Amino acid sequence: MRFTAAQVADAAAIAERKLRWSAIANRVPGVAYGLSHDGKTVLLGDFGVADLESRRPVDVATTRFRCASITKTFTATLVLQQVERGRLRLDDPVVGWLGWTQGLLDAQLTLRHLLMHAGSVNRDGSNDWSDRTMPDASKLREELGRSATFGSPSERFRYSNLGYALLGEVLEAATGRQFSTLLRRDIAARLEMSSTSADLTSTARRSLATGYYWTWPGEEPQPAAQVEARAIAPAGGLVSTVGDLLEYQHAQLPGDPRLLTELSKREMQRPQWQRAEPLHYGLGWMSWSVGGISLAGHSGGFPGFTTMIGFSAEHRLAATVLTNSNVSIAPPALSMIYEVLGAVAQSWPDAAAPSRWHTRSALEGFSGVYRGQHGDLVVGRVNRALAVGHPDDPFASASLLIAKGPLRFLVTSGSDFGFLGEAIRFRKDRSGTVTTMLWGAHEMERTAL
Repeated sequence: MRFTAAQVADAAAIAERKLRWSAIANRVPGVAYGLSHDGKTVLLGDFGVADLESRRPVDVATTRFRCASITKTFTATLVLQQVERGRLRLDDPVVGWLGWTQGLLDAQLTLRHLLMHAGSVNRDGSNDWSDRTMPDASKLREELGRSATFGSPSERFRYSNLGYALLGEVLEAATGRQFSTLLRRDIAARLEMSSTSADLTSTARRSLATGYYWTWPGEEPQPAAQVEARAIAPAGGLVSTVGDLLEYQHAQLPGDPRLLTELSKREMQRPQWQRAEPLHYGLGWMSWSVGGISLAGHSGGFPGFTTMIGFSAEHRLAATVLTNSNVSIAPPALSMIYEVLGAVAQSWPDAAAPSRWHTRSALEGFSGVYRGQHGDLVVGRVNRALAVGHPDDPFASASLLIAKGPLRFLVTSGSDFGFLGEAIRFRKDRSGTVTTMLWGAHEMERTAL
């Protein structure tokens, strides 16, 4: 499978409409998203508000989000940079760098174990800290002193925020620099990621979206406190924007020397733990596949935020979805982008029939989200045809429509429970804008999505 610029453009337009629909359906206040292909931005978009009280809109270029565990990929990248410089080795025992952990951690526990979540280190510690208070270094050591691990290294995969907090301390011990300085100097500055920081700063607060907790229908959304991650910053403190995170992923693609060597990137991205089901885990990167596309990326969940990044090294694709709600739409939305990419590429040859009624550009005038009494449908251009599917269904099951007249299309593929073989018609207003789709017996109005 190879992707052309036209295929990616069509898929991006379809995915954007599905993503915006999902934000409305799940009552997510705001979302920002982006997609790039071969280092070039294909899609940058936003929807909704960054703050419900002021109604400040989300701006994909400037609105910052708490990125949570996406930070772990930054921490892992910083560790591998120090490995390349000879200051660290992946198999260095943690106790050799952090003397205060003697007697608390297994002497065989290594940096590699922590990077791949194989250290049997407790996930978060006790309940002495909450969404409104994150531990500082002394509190973290106190927590680890009470209970640090639940088993021996390499016994099993078990995700650990405390393990990545320890990696941050190792980095500081090896370099003599604060974690925030390392992230700014060795990643953000190199990639000109001017809107990225390791934790909340005064500058970041000014453009930060307000995060919100999920509520029952009829309840008022509750804002999350804007707390500093403090000692947990190496595990989840990152603050960033869509554009910065796309650029960061570009630097993880083959052939880009700005952050790491090819050997280090491959070692980080290959699965070190094959879990019973995806997501698998490498050194800081999750790995999975969607629609035949192998991906590396990471999700994030911070009080009031869910986020996701994911890239395909083979196809040189990168995507980012950031939301200011702890309703978890970001991971499925990012996977949906790649699912649509795969579906568009698969349908491309079958959608190649030339039309004497429409240019490829003119077909985009039929695209959109259509609403009717029996639900909503997404219509998108695929090559020289239209594809129609439910916003919440895999787009691989969409119906393909071939033009048979200026406003008449034939359903040539799709479910035989649907309108396969029948004609679908559209209407335009006096200005020539498509306003209505006649989907079988259902009259559906085109929305502004």
